[in-house]
Amino acid sequence: MLGGYAALLGWDVFHYDWLRGFDAYANSLYADVLRDHHRLPTTAETDVWHTPPLFFVVAALIDSHRGVQIFNACAALVVVMLAGLIARELFPRSRGIQLGALTLAALSPVLTRSAVMYHPEPLATALATAAVYLVVRAITRGRAGVWAGACAGLLFGLASLTRTWALSFAGASCLALLVQARWNRDREPLLAGAALIGVTLALSLPWFVNQTRSHGSPFAFNRPAPSEPFFSRRPAAFYLSVDMGEVFSHPYAPHYLNHLLPVVYSDWWGDYWRYFDIPYDNISTPPELPSKYEAPRVRQSYVGVVPSLFGALGFVAFLVLGIRRREPGLLLIPGAVLLLGLQFLTFQIAYPHADGDTIKATYLLNAAAPVAVLTAWALALVRRAGTPATVAVFLLLAYLAILDLMFLILPA
Repeated sequence: MLGGYAALLGWDVFHYDWLRGFDAYANSLYADVLRDHHRLPTTAETDVWHTPPLFFVVAALIDSHRGVQIFNACAALVVVMLAGLIARELFPRSRGIQLGALTLAALSPVLTRSAVMYHPEPLATALATAAVYLVVRAITRGRAGVWAGACAGLLFGLASLTRTWALSFAGASCLALLVQARWNRDREPLLAGAALIGVTLALSLPWFVNQTRSHGSPFAFNRPAPSEPFFSRRPAAFYLSVDMGEVFSHPYAPHYLNHLLPVVYSDWWGDYWRYFDIPYDNISTPPELPSKYEAPRVRQSYVGVVPSLFGALGFVAFLVLGIRRREPGLLLIPGAVLLLGLQFLTFQIAYPHADGDTIKATYLLNAAAPVAVLTAWALALVRRAGTPATVAVFLLLAYLAILDLMFLILPA
């Protein structure tokens, strides 16, 4: 599976123009400033000055647009591998869940689309997922101590210096260690949590201090926040609209613009913002895509239904089982997804914009491996329904996987 996914990424990287990805040119300007002037860019030099610098340092060292794409593809491959390793730690006797988690992560369109772009998200996701894996491993094997916490903190710190979405995973990991200390009446997980926090802050705090001094906020963004009260910045439609009809007929911009759930769903399973396989002339216009490009996106809306339902089932079940069995390792997985979702929602409310272009599933890419684990576990429950049901679900999933691959493999 890893070899097949590596081949897919290799094909896509060499059939995807690096400039097609969102913020690609602004990202390259950031790397140019670091390489040529050895300093952080100003607000006048690039629109992504608010992004932490680690990815751009790497990009400046690579000094090749195609090389950065290959680097991101390798990061995505690491994420897929870590999904299988996390499942192995939680379910060491189930090869089915382990392989299922790895496969589902590889078949996540949002991961493959991000992997071929010139963008910091794949690196941040690989680092944050690796940190979560270390915490899960330490918890399940009873080895949560200072060393484990410091190593996880190192990865979380580096992830935070790439994209700040990693902070939610660090918080979820600390909560899981705190719960383990409480349930087991053991000080070692507390020491692990303290080490995790200390190392993460030691690495990331200088960036946040710089942002506060230079731009007035540790989480400064390239668009100013409105003056309205926080919870009045978004209309009710932003939270409540589902737009089922358009999601399964026109799942791309500008349809249901600024509607949170349908945009995230369409962008996770398809390509809501038109950045993947669409010609430059069709990225923004016309509003209705030609059938050649609309049909695959419509199919992806249907492809995502079954794994999304099983993923939601796994999310609830992990919370219930984690509490019932007193297994903080199980709680960490849905906890990380939940805190990432809350961080993403806070960002969406803090910086609302009419064009809605901040509602990107790529910003939730850290959830790719945890969601794959949750879904794989839930799908494994089908075996309890008997052989006929198992075969039927397997055939359905195989058909959906074929459709997904048809979408993910870029045309020559």
